[in-house]
Amino acid sequence: MERLLSPAMHRRVLLLNLLNEPNGWITSEELADKINCSKKTLMLDCQYIEDRWSDYLMIETSRKYGIRLTVSPYQSLHEIYVEVIKESNAFSLLESIFFEPNETATFWEKKYFLSSSSLYRLSNLILSALKDRKIEMSRSPYFVYGKDERKVRYFFSSYFMEVYGVREWPFPLERESVFSLTNKINEKFELKLNDSQIVHLANSIAVTIIREKQGFLINKKRDPIHNFVKKSIDMKNYQEDVEKIIEPLNIELPKNWYEDFCYSIFWWDFGWDNKQEKENVMIQADHLVTTIKEALTISISDQSRESIVRLIEHIYAKHKMFPYKKYMVYDRFLYSSKTIQQNFVVFSAVVEKALADLEAKTKFPWKSMYLSEILHEMAIRWEHLTEQSDELRYQVSILVLSDLGKEHAKLLQSILYENFREKISMTIQEYHYYEKIKESIEQPYDLYVSNYAIDDLEQEVNIIVEDIPSFKNITDLGSFINKKRLVLPEEVRYLNS
Repeated sequence: MERLLSPAMHRRVLLLNLLNEPNGWITSEELADKINCSKKTLMLDCQYIEDRWSDYLMIETSRKYGIRLTVSPYQSLHEIYVEVIKESNAFSLLESIFFEPNETATFWEKKYFLSSSSLYRLSNLILSALKDRKIEMSRSPYFVYGKDERKVRYFFSSYFMEVYGVREWPFPLERESVFSLTNKINEKFELKLNDSQIVHLANSIAVTIIREKQGFLINKKRDPIHNFVKKSIDMKNYQEDVEKIIEPLNIELPKNWYEDFCYSIFWWDFGWDNKQEKENVMIQADHLVTTIKEALTISISDQSRESIVRLIEHIYAKHKMFPYKKYMVYDRFLYSSKTIQQNFVVFSAVVEKALADLEAKTKFPWKSMYLSEILHEMAIRWEHLTEQSDELRYQVSILVLSDLGKEHAKLLQSILYENFREKISMTIQEYHYYEKIKESIEQPYDLYVSNYAIDDLEQEVNIIVEDIPSFKNITDLGSFINKKRLVLPEEVRYLNS
């Protein structure tokens, strides 16, 4: 959907995406090549981004290293992407068409102060982007529709989720009533949704009610696993809750509303070809979790396993209904997964290989399309994953030396322990500095920490600190220790089988 942005803003979003990497510096040549612009345009875009969103970020430039983005610890870059979407004429028009369907071109020209040619151009952009998702838009009058109404509803639910999140509520419905119904459904049908999924379901309920009110109903209903009748009957029991929600709209519920409602918000139950397909996916999901668990030699609780298996089931069912990009501009999963891949190297590599193997076996795009989402969700759902991953890492051996004597070396040792604790094992010098022998140290250590340079020792393993280690000293030590502790993919049998 990025094509709905102006060419200049689209380019700046691409630039922001590239700079928002965990690796830091990137050369101007590489950036200009990737976003297909000149270096002059690149630098102008960097200046625009920094001037426009100075509260959120700072862009550093260096002749030696290139360009680097530093994000404020008090702001989220997500807000920038939301602002970009809200300022886009095409996105604004699309959102308005959702809320006010069946209006003429003249209506939209007056509302947005557009010429007929400008409206036509924006409409073409929207049509092109929607067609990629098998959704259509009429222009006489204007409204959005599709052969599968569920696709339309899922698309708009995702749109509102990305743009408004949990803090804003764009619908002409009472927010508290919608969330009350959402929580009742979550409890009644034992959905076990997390907070993000509850917000998405609330958006889905609001979109469903509005589309039903507008007369856009789901015509083709499939029930291959025979779940529909029971769920729709159970859903009918919430008619009073739904009527309370729609009261401000002064409308009546359509006949058999609960059938349309049920088929819309329980989409994961009605996309299967048969019961066997669902059972196969559940078995594959359980095997996937076991493979990752055994490859990493870690444990997983029954609750975490059930949550991840359900995640895999939902991703599969969601793809069958909507096999397209789920985001408009900001791919939240992509950015978090990059950080996970940097900080949890082996876990990420194992998950990637397991998904690649499953994709090769099932011809379903587990890795090619859903790696980022699965990494993101697994990191959240796998209880104690961080602690268990840390336990697998190596302990760094350190020799602490000081030219101020053993007492000072003990002080350095206590400061290091206070900062790094079980990550390190330490030995301090056993002699007075004035008695020290030549700098040949019999026992090799991973790291030598001292307040002076040690002769005949590679600089990479001798970090020199101030007499009282500074913040920078501690930061440098932390970077070395974290890197040294890593278990590398080539050391894991599963990744080399």
